[in-house]
Amino acid sequence: MASDGGHEAPQALSLSMETFERIVPFGVIVDAGGIVRSLGPSLRKIASPECGVGRPVFEAFSFRKPRLLKPDLVFQDVLGARITMDVHTSEADSTVSVFGMAFNITIDGLPHVALVMTPGVNARKLIEEKGLRTSDFSAGDGSPDLLPLLAMQEEMAADSKRAAARLKSAYDEAERIALHDTLTNLPNRRALMIALRDVTQKEPLSIVHVDLDRFKEMNDTYGHAAGDAALQHAASALRSVFGDETMCARLGGDEFVVLLRGAAQEAKLSKFGKAVVAAVSAPFKFRGEHLKIGASVGLAHTDSSDGLSADELLHRVDLALYEAKRSGRGCARLYTAEMLSAHSAFQSLSADIRRGLGAHEFIAHFQPQVHAKSGALVGFEALVRWNHPQHGLLRPDHFLSAARRARLLQALDREVRQFALDALAEWHGQGLVVPKLSLNVTSEDLLNPDFSDSLLWDLDGRDIEPRRLVLEMVESVLFDENGTEIAETCERLVGKGATLALDDFGTGHASVLSLANLPIALVKIDRAFAAGVAEDARKRFLASSMIEMATNLGVGVMAEGVASDEDVETFQNMGCTLFQAFHFEQPMTRDEAAACIEARGVLDFTLDRERLRA
Repeated sequence: MASDGGHEAPQALSLSMETFERIVPFGVIVDAGGIVRSLGPSLRKIASPECGVGRPVFEAFSFRKPRLLKPDLVFQDVLGARITMDVHTSEADSTVSVFGMAFNITIDGLPHVALVMTPGVNARKLIEEKGLRTSDFSAGDGSPDLLPLLAMQEEMAADSKRAAARLKSAYDEAERIALHDTLTNLPNRRALMIALRDVTQKEPLSIVHVDLDRFKEMNDTYGHAAGDAALQHAASALRSVFGDETMCARLGGDEFVVLLRGAAQEAKLSKFGKAVVAAVSAPFKFRGEHLKIGASVGLAHTDSSDGLSADELLHRVDLALYEAKRSGRGCARLYTAEMLSAHSAFQSLSADIRRGLGAHEFIAHFQPQVHAKSGALVGFEALVRWNHPQHGLLRPDHFLSAARRARLLQALDREVRQFALDALAEWHGQGLVVPKLSLNVTSEDLLNPDFSDSLLWDLDGRDIEPRRLVLEMVESVLFDENGTEIAETCERLVGKGATLALDDFGTGHASVLSLANLPIALVKIDRAFAAGVAEDARKRFLASSMIEMATNLGVGVMAEGVASDEDVETFQNMGCTLFQAFHFEQPMTRDEAAACIEARGVLDFTLDRERLRA
């Protein structure tokens, strides 16, 4: 329902004051008389006493956006609009801006207005200047998801200044810098390759390849300065294990290589690997905090009689490192001949996938989505299958990880979309109208500037209305560093009539503001919360909370993977009536899906950010 200001007003939430403060640390509760009744715990830490509870909200805070928000007006005029609010801090003449939206909320049975705010780009300032910690920013606030991009932007500016300062000294140390990494003072890749070519095929040699775990996460969370400190810590850890006389080189990024000359037994190499993991994983101090980073280690050995080149030896240790990462990280693996065989198998499989794409062997099977009360069909989700000429029908677990590793997912998704849309057009031509067809999309799809035009062209060419399409994305897509471009693509497709759905809901870090700001009309509760919900009180509590939050925001809910009639009844009692699970139907061929449409019948429904109407 639109307000006088032209913005869509979300449905009123019903929460306790304590719950609201816990999930919105920078929130403000205002009663019907315009009096501040609650400040979020993090907002209280930075606000001056004049912003306290009991003050009129327009005296406690200054509002810069929207312009029509003035003391003689009410928040009902701007529900759903973006708000910019200045908070006076405890320091004289100092303010901090916070950003968010106004929502109706019911507290203890009485109507209030909740200002759901976030410091946004000012989050880092609050950490560095006001003494807040990252723990003061909850997942509901959304601010931690802004810190990675913010830190990157700040460091890019800082890097340009540091580069200019280093330029003069670089001329004086040109020869040394040519062979050394300036950050860690270790030999660099060029020095490593020179050393490798000098000793390979002349004497026994062992090589240790170290890759830091959670390095990007640390960069994103604490900034590049913390990442630099982690690299320096790792360099010191390697020196402590191998000594100053052993070549420890920084290969680039967060990778290091150690050369051990002379014969070495496997037991000794394994001992070295464990020692490296332990040394790198030890805490290090950064700006008064103790941080930790991990390491994955690959090891390989060659005798001079093996005849391996430097590149071949590095390839072997790369395979060992990959196996360490695949085994869960934080461990060391010694190269074996089986690793080379596995890599050869991957290369063969990736080549076969490319061949299969060219031969149009990848098809879609369709899993029904049903309305439990009526048993009617509300849609299908298209799931990839490989109709292999030698191995028969293959499920995704046989090839999807290899396709992802080979960067073939976009081509694979495109092939499945074409097949699924052909099927939808064929059903419609037979008079079998499917309310919704769900297709999975990735961040790569949404960042492709041609994706939306191509998809709309595909629909138009088959005379399919965009409203028949549901685009499913996982929560991690919401926090891609290119989130603005992704949101623009989503807005355009939704504007054309498509529905946006959030898959595997509950397994990631989607925030209340993300659901409020993006045009998501449906969330699919992950099977981890759905299967066995009737017997598990914790799952019931979590599922109920997700359903209540989604419903209050006008977002539809579908449960995936329920395992029994009791699970279905439990979800129905919580207000969820849409399901996709083997308990109802398994994925099926195009012809089987047509028969399912005729047998079950269909139920059309609308998902448009209002309550689900079925």
